[in-house]
Amino acid sequence: MRKTKCAAVLSLLAVSMIGWLASAQDSPALLVVPSKATMLVGETHTFRAVGKDGRMRHDVRWIVSPEHAATLTTDGDEAVLQADEPYSSLVLTAYAEGDSSEASIEIRSGTSLPIGTTKWSVTELPGCKTTKIMPAVPSAGGPDVYVQESCPDGTYVRSITEDGRELWRRRIGGSTAPLPPELQGERGGEPAGHLNLNTHSLCDDVSSGMSKGTVSKLAQDRSLRLEQKERESNSWVIEEHSFRCKILFDDAGIVAKKKKIIITD
Repeated sequence: MRKTKCAAVLSLLAVSMIGWLASAQDSPALLVVPSKATMLVGETHTFRAVGKDGRMRHDVRWIVSPEHAATLTTDGDEAVLQADEPYSSLVLTAYAEGDSSEASIEIRSGTSLPIGTTKWSVTELPGCKTTKIMPAVPSAGGPDVYVQESCPDGTYVRSITEDGRELWRRRIGGSTAPLPPELQGERGGEPAGHLNLNTHSLCDDVSSGMSKGTVSKLAQDRSLRLEQKERESNSWVIEEHSFRCKILFDDAGIVAKKKKIIITD
């Protein structure tokens, strides 16, 4: 399988446009990220509530409506949502110190989402426009991508994980200020207009509970090859497009965990 020279795309990242109506200084005091998500029945997704600096808010209270469509649990201050039945417009609401924010979730039936489906999205800051999306240097607990947004009052950088959770945001200068070298990456990123935000990979089709045979069939359908030695192991690594998919199976040959990683050089 061919390794892409540089990946500046996270297929799960899609940013909704809201126009130049205000400056980023008017950022909401509370924002649920990701802001939108599409899930399959049986899947789980983690959400967090962040403040004006993009960092996680604490003492957050979560509510999901309707309750019959999903099971809500918490992990510290984050919300973990398990999709229980199909529903077109589930609402997850966060409350913290008088502030509130919502995320919209669509739950679908089936074993995989159609190619091109946006699995989650993060809303742009008020009045801002995304100009670059760049891969981050892999690190434990760190971001997977940096998103640069041009705002009336300056340039902002937001650090976001592969599942849509924002870790922090930072204003780095005037509206035309370049990114600091440590955030530019080897090639300095690519213009957002040149990115395919809906790149779909094998990892998007793999879910917990699938058998090795099912995953193998998915790989074959996408003309991806696995060595026999790897097929016999419980840890598979498959590279496709700009992503690496790590799949862990239990002793019964059932998917226990997967992780989608951006490939960078």
